[in-house]
Amino acid sequence: MAEAITAERAARSLQDLGYRLTPQRMMILEAVLESEDHVTAEELYEQVRKKYPHISFSTVYRTMELLRESGFVTQTDLGGGRVQYHPVDKATHHHLICQVCGSVDEVDQDVFSGLQRELRERYNFDATLTHFAIFGRCGRCRD
Repeated sequence: MAEAITAERAARSLQDLGYRLTPQRMMILEAVLESEDHVTAEELYEQVRKKYPHISFSTVYRTMELLRESGFVTQTDLGGGRVQYHPVDKATHHHLICQVCGSVDEVDQDVFSGLQRELRERYNFDATLTHFAIFGRCGRCRD
């Protein structure tokens, strides 16, 4: 499991990369890192807006892109065209999404260890398989 990411650690890393830490960025950073589930930029916007009513949605979206590019959150489309974010230290799973009924099941990372090994051995490629969605049909809909 990845080391827990704290808002303080992420803030220091962002500063080391040359980014300013505005109060808005810190509120967004804290909100996403404290989330236990997947969260959309829209949900973060609503949450942060309660504390800071003047925040813009574009600030939330740009901050989430910065956090994704910096490796603090993962981004996954779980269907419906809505991108969802998850702190990288909590994203040790993947998703099986039924395209018929919409059910979502989690799959542990270890299921893909064989695939990672095969890609390394056969193609000399180190795959980063972090937090993705696989679409198909669940057993109930397939039967």
